[in-house]
Amino acid sequence: MFDRLGVVHSGSRYRSDHLNHSNPVNEMTDRHHKTAIPGDDDQIVIDDLETFRIIDNPLRQRIWHIARHPHSVREIADILGVPVTRLYYHVNMLEQAGFVEVVEVRKSGAQLERVYKGRRGTIVPSPEFLDHVGDTAKAARILAGALFDNSRVEVEALLERNLSGEEVFGTVSRGILQLPAEAAEEFLERIESLASEMQAAARKTTGDEDRMYSFTYAFVPTDLR
Repeated sequence: MFDRLGVVHSGSRYRSDHLNHSNPVNEMTDRHHKTAIPGDDDQIVIDDLETFRIIDNPLRQRIWHIARHPHSVREIADILGVPVTRLYYHVNMLEQAGFVEVVEVRKSGAQLERVYKGRRGTIVPSPEFLDHVGDTAKAARILAGALFDNSRVEVEALLERNLSGEEVFGTVSRGILQLPAEAAEEFLERIESLASEMQAAARKTTGDEDRMYSFTYAFVPTDLR
């Protein structure tokens, strides 16, 4: 979905072992919060809570996804079917935080309009993230919320539509498996492999007219609490 939000991988993942890796610290923006730090090509490293809050928004995530191809704000509004005036604030926040950038300024009638393109990659926290948050329990709540709060809203909307008699394509499922360690590792590897395969294919073949789908998964031991 995001491309990806990662605590162990957004559509969404985030490896906790990223907290043990060193990453450069970025400069403060004019809005007085830190931007997403340029890291590896497939990573967007974030070291402060405010930047996570910026991307932890369903509308801004959709804007960011659409901006995988260059678009003006007006074009993004047309794709989303919302008034263009509703988007300027959100696009500005994404630009200030480093999730999108202006790649072209072109003439549109008598005015100039900016064309934006999003940075792609998996969102991961830097070692400094814990310094800003303060403790691991709070950091875990923030990251879990970033991964699952929006998914809960989407799932509720899907269930509501289908319960009311409208047939909307999608699925929701939860199960518990008792597996030996080797089988558990294989299961997770297969899920991640399929997710990566489909995401790579989508980048090559999908267009703005195609419907967007949210894909969120968790595969965790049940005895951690």
